[in-house]
Amino acid sequence: MARRAFAVAVGALALVLARPGDAAEPAADDSGESKAGAQTAEPSAAAGTSVASGAEAGLAALILPTRVLLSHGASPVPAPLAKQRRMLDALLTDTAQDLGLEVDVSEDAASQSEAVDVHQVRKLAQRHDRLVILPTLRVVDPGQGDGPLELTLVVAQPGSALLLSRVERLDRSDVMVRGAVMLRDLVSGLAGRPVERPSRERYPELVTPASSAGRAILAVNGTIFGGYVGLSLQRASRSDDPRLLYPLLGVGAGVGLGAAIIVADEWDVGVGDAWYLAAGGWWPAVGGHLIYEGRFGDTPSATEDEPWSLALIASTTGLTLSSLGLLSRGMGDGGAALAHSGGALGLLVGGLAEWAESGKSGEVPHGGMGYGAMGGWLVASALAINYHPDVVQVLTIDVGLLLGGLAGASAASPLLFDEVTAEKTRGWVAATGGGMLAGGAIAWWLSRDDEPPADQSDGTDRRFVSQIGVPLPAVIGLPLSPGEVGQPGLGVQLHGELW
Repeated sequence: MARRAFAVAVGALALVLARPGDAAEPAADDSGESKAGAQTAEPSAAAGTSVASGAEAGLAALILPTRVLLSHGASPVPAPLAKQRRMLDALLTDTAQDLGLEVDVSEDAASQSEAVDVHQVRKLAQRHDRLVILPTLRVVDPGQGDGPLELTLVVAQPGSALLLSRVERLDRSDVMVRGAVMLRDLVSGLAGRPVERPSRERYPELVTPASSAGRAILAVNGTIFGGYVGLSLQRASRSDDPRLLYPLLGVGAGVGLGAAIIVADEWDVGVGDAWYLAAGGWWPAVGGHLIYEGRFGDTPSATEDEPWSLALIASTTGLTLSSLGLLSRGMGDGGAALAHSGGALGLLVGGLAEWAESGKSGEVPHGGMGYGAMGGWLVASALAINYHPDVVQVLTIDVGLLLGGLAGASAASPLLFDEVTAEKTRGWVAATGGGMLAGGAIAWWLSRDDEPPADQSDGTDRRFVSQIGVPLPAVIGLPLSPGEVGQPGLGVQLHGELW
């Protein structure tokens, strides 16, 4: 009984004191109880946190022969380096087995993998259905016979598109030790864990979209618009008393800010919603002022209060229409950009149209700009309800329109140098308008979506011309090993068909 109790105590003490990587020695006594205690201690001594999982899973692995990269091409590997390569192969095989991997050491596996490089490791892991480990030694400075080496370990796991690698620059005396440590670090994260693709069900959203992301934009525009309403009321009352102006400005700004906060708390106002509402408030106001100045500003009965009243009515109407446009669904950033773009583009086109109608380029076309701003905003806002463009595409087309218009105006500017006539003015307007159309068309061409429609099963783009052939600089080929580079080349990219 005493000997049996002593054996059990030795086994328990080995379980408590065992550390990862240490091997437990069996007791000196040759009794069956002592052997049982030694067998109990061995798994615990060989198991670290990551090694134990590898031992339990018994993952299959294939360790490829170490590749040696020399800077001088196909010269034979020096004898000391060849010996170190063989020693590294044996050490990595033993280390992998100690980590609980089932290493395939057959000659067939080694012969099939002699010519494998880093770009083929993943395919080899899929074909053999096991871990594939590729070690590589690169001579850093060939001029030094005992110079440092760069050790690279690449691990590919079947079913995964990722390659795990570790790279270290080491002295030749440290290659063996660091190689074992690097392999342990790479395998410890893979052993015992099957490859799984992340799913939304398993990994729920950690960040939820903030309610009313457009709160700040709505608050700023509401404050300014409220102050504008107060100013309009003061001007419409035909009063120039500052004691009435500043209180109205303050009250209007406060009411606008409070209304914006209430709206943002009651409804989920996005960034696109806020800017869409801002377009409905500002562009009709601008249009109202310009229309009155262009059509009624020179009449004897014109007063200073009427443009403010007209603009206030127009802005209130526009804000109401924009609110109605948001009832069915929210507005994206592209729709809001389209509404503002319509107002700005309409202002320019309306001014050009009035110049073309009157033939007088020396006068500011207030009326045409006002009608264009109102009409452009109204059409674009209505279009944005059902058409949802990309904000980048909208901005790109706007830039194209502006650049094209400037190019056309510059090309036709000699028409306005000497004696300006109505015909010359109309010619300059036609050139400017043609440049805008050309610039907008080119911008649309460059910014459109090249994805084929979903109903085309073959994926062929059936548009008349899909993409302009443009020079496409590229690097032909990929480096197969560190230190190599691809060859630069120049190609021509063509897409689509001509029917």
